[in-house]
Amino acid sequence: MATHARRLVQLLLPFALIPSVLLAQGSAAWSGCRADSLSTYNCAQYYSGTVSLASELKTANGTETSSVLATVTGGRVTCRVKTPETAEFEAPGMLAVEHGSNMTSGAFKIQVWCPEAAGERVTRHDAPSIETYDQRAADYATLEGKDAHEHPNTDAANGVTGTEVITWRLRRSN
Repeated sequence: MATHARRLVQLLLPFALIPSVLLAQGSAAWSGCRADSLSTYNCAQYYSGTVSLASELKTANGTETSSVLATVTGGRVTCRVKTPETAEFEAPGMLAVEHGSNMTSGAFKIQVWCPEAAGERVTRHDAPSIETYDQRAADYATLEGKDAHEHPNTDAANGVTGTEVITWRLRRSN
């Protein structure tokens, strides 16, 4: 009988310890991150700050500049957009801050959706206006960085040059 009880304890003990092992591996601080229509692991509701895109394209006809500034408060986004074709306007936007893990640091990606014209509304089916691609954070509580790169419409053969600069500064707000 004692042998049977000992075998039962040996069999059940690992299962009893699994929840504590899993909790030790994850971070309760980010437990509200969830799958939604924008991301498979969206943590946007935790952040406040800004994400911006400044774009300059030089052609034989002159220089075109545009900018998108997304101000984030508790995951809610207000976009200020200025393009060569439109007057500056403000509108609601969407944000996805995707952590690469449920730990406190690691890979992350930021995506911001803002309308292209006043009166438009963005949807999850639209392409993001700003995307940081794969970045790394020493601590998910503060995401800061800058990415300056060649404008995607640059065409050296036709004398078209340009740059885009993406800047992000998001801090955990709750």
